[in-house]
Parts: sequence; C-alpha cells; structure tokens
Amino acid sequence: MEYEFWIEDVDYGGQLIRQNFDKHDNLGIDASKVNVQFPILLWWTGFTGERGRVKTCGLDKCFFTVDRHYSEHPKTKVFMFYGTDFKSNDLPLPRQPHHEWALLHEESPKNNYKLTQPECLSLFNHTSTFKRESDFPITTQYLRDLSDLTSTEYMVKTSEKSKNGLAPVVYVQSDCDPPSDRDSYVKELMKYIKIDSYGKCLHNKNLPEELVDPLTMDNQQFYAILAKYKFHISFENAICNDYITEKLWRSFKIGTVPIYRGSPNIKDWLPSKTSALVADDYSSPRELAKYIDYLNENDSEYDKYLEYKKTGITNSNLLSVMKKRNWGVNDYTKMNFIDAFECFVCNQVHRNNEASLKGVEKQISISKADHYDCPRPRYFNDGYTNRYIDMYQHIYDQGRYEAMALNYFIQARMNFTKSELREYALQLRRNEKKL
Repeated sequence: MEYEFWIEDVDYGGQLIRQNFDKHDNLGIDASKVNVQFPILLWWTGFTGERGRVKTCGLDKCFFTVDRHYSEHPKTKVFMFYGTDFKSNDLPLPRQPHHEWALLHEESPKNNYKLTQPECLSLFNHTSTFKRESDFPITTQYLRDLSDLTSTEYMVKTSEKSKNGLAPVVYVQSDCDPPSDRDSYVKELMKYIKIDSYGKCLHNKNLPEELVDPLTMDNQQFYAILAKYKFHISFENAICNDYITEKLWRSFKIGTVPIYRGSPNIKDWLPSKTSALVADDYSSPRELAKYIDYLNENDSEYDKYLEYKKTGITNSNLLSVMKKRNWGVNDYTKMNFIDAFECFVCNQVHRNNEASLKGVEKQISISKADHYDCPRPRYFNDGYTNRYIDMYQHIYDQGRYEAMALNYFIQARMNFTKSELREYALQLRRNEKKL
C-alpha cells in the first residue's frame, strides 16, 4: 500500500509540515513509500533539523529533508553533504547509478583533508566551496557587502594611530599553531618590529576585562581598539587559493592595513592594487618588517593603502563577483549561500529531468580536483621545524590514501567496514613506497 502524503509549498518546514511528519512517524509509515510530488534532495549531513520542506527555486520545486528514511525513495535524486561532517564510515552505500552527490564545504581544508584529494572530489557531482572553480563558488562568504570595505565608521586618523604606547601592528588569534604555520611567521616577525598580540597565540597584551570572556570578534568596542593600529595581521589558518575569511575583510572594514598571508591569489580579491601588504611578496619576515617600519614612519605613503576608502573599489573581479552573487551574508532580505546552493542543485536536477523527457542522454557532472584542492601543509620557511606542521602533514597524507581507498570501494559499489577501508589505505601506501 502506498500512502498519499502531499506536502504543499508553505511555511518552509513550519509547524504544519512538522505535525504531518510526526503524525506519520507515529503510524510507522515507510518513508520510501510516501508520495512526494517533487525530486527529493536529502541532506545526509546537513545544517538543518527540518524533517522536510518543499522549496521553490525559480520555476522549479524540490523536496529537501534530513530524514534518512528517504534514502531509498524512488524520487530521491541527490544526497547533500556538509564537508566537515563527511565521514567515510557514514555514507549512503552502496551508491546507486541514479544517485548524485553534492558537497558544500566552506571550511578550512584542515577540517577534512581527504576532501582536498581528487579521488574524493570526483565522487561528487555538484560542489560549493570557496574555490572559484567549484560549481557554486562562495569565495566571498564572509564579505557582507562592498560598502563594508569603503565604510569609514571605525576609521581613526592616521596621525592618531599606534599612539599612547600601542605597537604599529596588532595580532589577535586564539586558534594556535594551525596548518598555515602563521604563529611561527609572526613569532619571527616580532624579532624585528613591535606587535601587540591580544589572543591566546603569542599573547603579550591584555584586552579590557569586559571583552575577554568570551572574546567576541564582532564587537564594536573591539573594533574600536583594533582601528587604533596602523597594521593588522590577517593570516589564515590554511594556505589555499581563494580561502579568504573574515580576518581580511575585518581589517578593511575598520580601516587598518592588513598584513595578509593565506590565499596565494589574494590580489584577485583585494579592493585595490594598493590596499594590503601580502607577506609572500617579501623574502622574509625581516624584509617585511623593514617595509612596515618605512610606512609607519611615512604617513603619506601609508595613506596610499587607504585611498580605496575615498576612490572606491577598483578590483574588477571583486566587483563582478559581488554584483552577480544571488545570496547574502547576514542579510535577511536575501537567501544565504546554503539556500542558494540548494536551489542550484534543485535547478540542475530539473534540467536533467527535462533533458531525459526529451530523449537527451543525461549529462553526469563529475567534480574536478580544482574544486577544492589545497596543497600539503608546510613550514612557512624551509629552515624551520614545527611539530604541529609535522602532525598536519601526517594527517594530510592519511587523507590522501583514505580518499583513494574510498574511491575504489564506492566506484565498485561495495559496502565496507572502517577497518577494511583503513587496511586498503595502508596497502596503497605500502605499494607506493615500493615503487
């Protein structure tokens, strides 16, 4: 017997839908037999606790759910994954030929190194990552609006910056010793220039007590403190093209000059050609410190790095990306990037269905390596050692072999245990060493 269960496009997963699910759950209904009008996209690892909702995406509609009972429903088309929670021992297997996989991963690669490997990425049909090459790029996920960059709300006159005992440079980090090895770099930089460090990492200066517990980075009083500095170290926790976080955008917002290290192609995203100091442009922290000293002593030269506040954004790539972006950040008049990616996948499913009805062979999209690839962690300088980087390198290498093993089992449509996956990954590693 097939139960009739229609979910209307109302209330975005509101009370009526939840009540319907509760009612049918109590009856012990098999979700695979529930009659759903629209393609089903199932968040296998997701952001929401909603049991089900019909979402309108332009002219298309899809049914989104986190209920795994729908995994065998004939209308289930796509399994959606949030990258940080993507686990090899928790997957909808064996994978069926008509099932597509979608990946949303805005986080640092350190949260799941196997996702940086081509063998793992090729398992997905739709991707949304910070990489511009992904199907639905979210590189500017931390930039609310271009007006944040040109805002003068927190600006302090250059002549008033880094006064009253303040250093010319400020550093605030409490995630210490990440894969980018930023703390080692800053520690070396501290040998040549004074830096006030408020966070747990390399701490040497205290914040006012009311800001300490907990330290809220999005705090107007905190912004006011940072704005008193000429330079703000904005180093990412990982080195990967297009991986840009609020650390950079915050510096622009408050009117300090960011000292940046992270995305190697960061100049594609800066508001102007002269708006930040890119650490990798200098041969060493010592050379960078020399130039910081020069700017610190020459206000007119320093002010050139803030001209974009008056002239506006001149980076054509940044302007184009923000203009085309159909989602917002902390803007409740627009959908967020999660909703936008859901609609992107929903639209793709409908286009494939329409093509199939016309007798056109379905074009299966396979994600490419550059949709998330990030290099192996390394010391910021080859002359240094860091046991944390050694650890991250080991984890990265493990992720590479696990990705290869995972690809093998899934492509063969085989179920496997965690120990079987681990053993095959070890075998791959041994075989590579023999070559």
